[in-house]
Order: sequence, then C-alpha cells, then structure tokens
Amino acid sequence: MQTITMNKDSAKIYENEIDLREIFAMLWQGKIYIVLCSICFIFFASMHLQSAQRQYLVEYKLKPVGETQQNNNLSGLGGFASLAGIQLPTNSTSDFEIFKELIFSTEVSEIIFKNKKLIKEIFASEWNAPLNSFSEPPKSKFSSYVGALKRILTGNDRVNYSPPNARRLAIYISESISINEIKNSNFISLTAESSKPELVLSLIAEIIKTTDQVMRQRYIDFSKQPLAFYKEKLSSARSREHRESLAELIVKEEEKLMFASKGKYFIAEPYMNPTISFHPTAPKPKLILAISLIFGLLLGAAFVLIQHAIKKDR
Repeated sequence: MQTITMNKDSAKIYENEIDLREIFAMLWQGKIYIVLCSICFIFFASMHLQSAQRQYLVEYKLKPVGETQQNNNLSGLGGFASLAGIQLPTNSTSDFEIFKELIFSTEVSEIIFKNKKLIKEIFASEWNAPLNSFSEPPKSKFSSYVGALKRILTGNDRVNYSPPNARRLAIYISESISINEIKNSNFISLTAESSKPELVLSLIAEIIKTTDQVMRQRYIDFSKQPLAFYKEKLSSARSREHRESLAELIVKEEEKLMFASKGKYFIAEPYMNPTISFHPTAPKPKLILAISLIFGLLLGAAFVLIQHAIKKDR
C-alpha cells in the first residue's frame, strides 16, 4: 500500500516537473513568431533613434584662484586686525564652497536674466515673436487630457502659467548642470548633457563670470570697513612703529582691492578649455537596440508558450 502511494506521489511530481526539451521544441516550432516580434521591436527602437534628439556632453573645469598666494599676503595682517576686532576678507576654501552654492542661486540668476538674448534661446519654446514677449505654448489634446487626469488623481489645482523669470532660470540651471568634484584635488567640473551644447556652454560661461563678479563685489564691499579703520588709526597714531605698521596694512589691503577690482578671475578660474563631446552621449543606440531585441525575444517566446497552452487545454 505504501509503495502504491509513493508511486502516485512520484507520478504527480513527474507531471509537475518542467520538461525543458518540450519547451525548447515549442519555441523552435514558433520561431517565426519570435523572429517577427523581435524585428518589430527593433523597428520601433530604430524609429525612436531616428527621431530622438542627440545629446552632447559639455564639460567646464575650474580651480580656485591663487588661494595660497593670497593667504600668505594676509598673514601679516591677521594679528593686528584680530586685536582690532576686525575679520579680514580672505579668498579661501570656504569662499570656493560658497562659489559652488551661488552657481544655483536666484541671486546669480537675476543678473544672468538681464541677458535677454541668452534667455530667449533657453526658453525658445515660450518666446512669442509677434507679441515680442513670452507666452504659454499651446498644448496638445493628449497633454491636456493627461494634465486633467493628474489633477483628478492628485487633487492639485491647475498651475497657472508663469513666464520665464530668475527663479525659473535658477531651477533650469540646477536641473541641467551638475557639479562634480575631481578626485584628489579641490577642483570641480561643471557638466551638462544637451541637444544644444553651444547654448549650454555659453550659459555655463555666463554663470561662472556672474558668480565670480558677485563674490568679487562682496569682497570689495566688506574690505571698505578694515581699510577705513586703518586710515582712521593712522591719523591718530603717535609712535613711528605704529604708523609704519598701519601704513603697511593699508598698502596690502589696497593691493588686495586692486586685485579684486582688476583681476580677470577672483574666486575660480578655468584651468582647461571647456569641451563638447565629439560624439553624442545620448541616446545610446547599441543599448537601446540590445534592449529592444531582448524584449522582442521574451515577448515572442511568451506568445508562443501561451498559444501552445491554450491549444493544449482545448
């Protein structure tokens, strides 16, 4: 009795086992469907590649400006200034960190936004030439239906159109441009992928120039306080040594101000010419075609197996 039960259990297990030979035989019989499905997927992938915009990588590398030299010049000033309770402005690593943060700030975008030619190119889809102003681009019926469905599902109100402004530009910059630290250095690389690499390169150059100007102006404004203090003390100083020390401080502070006023770069400078990739970095044809082929094979195989299972049940 026990032997019969064991035989029945073994038979059930055998029936439930997957016969790989049978599966391969079914797939081979339906190879035409699998091939056709793969060809269809590759065709659609090819159509996508034909219409897709080519993205190019833009790279702009920066390093801090003369950090060591400026810090050495300030070493003689620190003692006297600290006794007077004044913090001297310096061009240090912290300034470079602030520089990186300011790149994505609305403060910098407000200045860049004055460049109307650049702004028109960035928000070209919204520029209405007949009206000579920005306006909401017309939406397709499909996008209108999708927007209405989103509002129903999320409960959010319809967002009114907001023409390009400094805040939108700051958001565009933060979404389009990324900052990467270069290994074993304090250098950075600003990178972006775009179908209009020349435009993005112009934007990055404008961002660096503007951010540097903002930091430069902050330095100049802050330097006025210690310089005025030294001159005031010089007029009332009695000892010769005291006057000489103050005169030296004034000379060095004015040298820094001259550098801030006339130097080409103040906080960060490019140490390599900006580059645009020679070949598109996106989309990736080999990857897209390989994925489409895999999906075509899987879908074709699934169709053949399902078709065989339906026929078997009949």
